[in-house]
Amino acid sequence: MLSDAREIVAGEPLLSVRDLTVSIGTRDVLRAVDLEVRRGERVALLGASGAGKSLTAAAVLGRLPAVAAGRGGVELAGEDVLAVPAARRSRRVRITAVGQDSRVALNPLVPVGVQLRAAVRAAGLDPSGVDLAGELSATGLADPGHVLAALPGELSGGQRQRVQLAMALAGRPDLLIADEPTSALDPVNRRRVLDVLAARLTDSSTALLFISHDVPAAQELCSRSVHLAEGRSRSAPPARETRHARAAVRPPDDPAEREPLLRACDLHRVHPDPRPWRPWRRAGEPIRALRGVELDLGCGERVGLAGPSGAGKSSLLRILLGLDRPDRGTVTVDGREISGGRARDRRWFRRAVQYIPQDPAGSLNPRMTIRALVAEPLRRLGVPGDHADAVRAALDRVGLTGELADRRPGELSGGQAQRAALARALVVRPRLLLADEPVGGLDPALRDQVVHLLDEACTATGAGLLLVAHDLDVVGSLCSRLVVLDAGRVVEDGPTAEVLSRPVHPVTAELVRAAGLDPRVPAGDI
Repeated sequence: MLSDAREIVAGEPLLSVRDLTVSIGTRDVLRAVDLEVRRGERVALLGASGAGKSLTAAAVLGRLPAVAAGRGGVELAGEDVLAVPAARRSRRVRITAVGQDSRVALNPLVPVGVQLRAAVRAAGLDPSGVDLAGELSATGLADPGHVLAALPGELSGGQRQRVQLAMALAGRPDLLIADEPTSALDPVNRRRVLDVLAARLTDSSTALLFISHDVPAAQELCSRSVHLAEGRSRSAPPARETRHARAAVRPPDDPAEREPLLRACDLHRVHPDPRPWRPWRRAGEPIRALRGVELDLGCGERVGLAGPSGAGKSSLLRILLGLDRPDRGTVTVDGREISGGRARDRRWFRRAVQYIPQDPAGSLNPRMTIRALVAEPLRRLGVPGDHADAVRAALDRVGLTGELADRRPGELSGGQAQRAALARALVVRPRLLLADEPVGGLDPALRDQVVHLLDEACTATGAGLLLVAHDLDVVGSLCSRLVVLDAGRVVEDGPTAEVLSRPVHPVTAELVRAAGLDPRVPAGDI
């Protein structure tokens, strides 16, 4: 219920942004942005990475960073958001948001069910009158009872994102701001989430501000769009966009000619029942995250790792990075087992294998400059040579020179931050890169740039690549081999072109079809 006795005037814009300008220091990051959303309307806010989309959403939510100053008008049902502190707002409009990074939105120490009930209560509703399991099921989560009892860290990234969406919709908002809600999802779950959004918004008067660089999704969900470029806005119908050009697939490497650089043998990982212990309840079934996974990767080889949400990709990646131990099985790099021993004795491994995260903002120290962040691995790993030269070369390679090198992570766009994470990984000249969705949150133009940078970096240094990605176009551009996981098992492993054109396993075929790549498999075989 609306906490203010006044009603929203029929026909009045629910959200009205007029001449919004946001400055950070002496720079105007947003310049005279105009935007309007009426009750029940769906509007897309489109633009390249760094155009100011997320900053516009922060202004609407009243969450501008402390270093930013906003001026102009941002009104929710006639109330000026910029002029009224958050604690004194009338809350005439119930507004919820779905962000790109579910790890920031969810408390890692509190079960999902408790957080979902709290979100419903914060919206002024009685949690007992809301079907919480049904809200989770509507987003495509297969076992809502387990999810309600789980901690966020026990779920995959795609599962957490759908939990965040369920929390936002359960509060029956007047306005839902969705900031890249599908960028962390595989094609199948992306399709499900878009279907859920379309169905739920059709059956309610909830308005949608859909922030994305996914133009096809905007065309599907929204009646009109506002485009941001260099901090300025222009309105237009959602424009048609062709898929980003695929780079030429590199000739397949021949792993038989070389010893595997990375070898995972018979990996099993079982997580205990995540539900809170109760004296009257027996322990539930454990979660079998990995079930006998076998994976080899040769020197300089590029392998893609795909699979639906919850398939075990994150569990496998944590073990390959030495952040978790398998219950059974071994991981070796250059024939040396990576687990056991003192941390100082594993410096060889941390230099040989480097990680490129999905969310660079969460892995980069916000107090350090980009130049200092790139230099840090050289110092910590005791890499010999001229560190200043090495940093300069790494930043040059990813295009972060001059003023950008002396900025902090919070002053960079998503694409620039991802390039900084790439430079930080490359500076120690690793033999293997483990990349977790490195282009998942980027617009098509920046996606192509980062794909090109990864391709060039691997070619120049001879580094191997294990690429975890939902975007099968990107896998096809970079990887000669594709491994597909489902329910903790490897269900397909073969040359990328062959797997994408003639998938054998039904899960692979569903992923390929959802990505619009049209596998040559009869529908009856799936």
